[in-house]
Amino acid sequence: MNGPPELVKVATPVSMFRFSAVTWNAHRVHYDEPYATAVEGHEGLLVQAYLLASYLCEMLMGWTGPGGRVVRLSYQVKAPVYAGTQIRCWGRPGPGGQAGERDVVDLEIGIHVADRQVVHGSAQVRLR
Repeated sequence: MNGPPELVKVATPVSMFRFSAVTWNAHRVHYDEPYATAVEGHEGLLVQAYLLASYLCEMLMGWTGPGGRVVRLSYQVKAPVYAGTQIRCWGRPGPGGQAGERDVVDLEIGIHVADRQVVHGSAQVRLR
């Protein structure tokens, strides 16, 4: 069984501002670039961890289709991700990754920016 197809996203300052508004996240590193760089020392606007998780869920749900669902999602952000960078979400069958009697699949998931893995985790999805 193959895992989900790769999903490529780019978080823009506008999408990050909107995501911050919807999630009530008022931390300035997500929408105020002068603050993020000069005060916090980042290279640019910092992409929210929950936005990265939503990209992983989008990838998983695109693979499972309308009858599927994400049963479990666990992830760890290992490095900062900045606005305007290409974000590549990926997934592959993990240990016990084959669909069983309940059509549940375990997956290893992650995100790469350039050649660097910035998020790693696991998911369990129900295919129907």
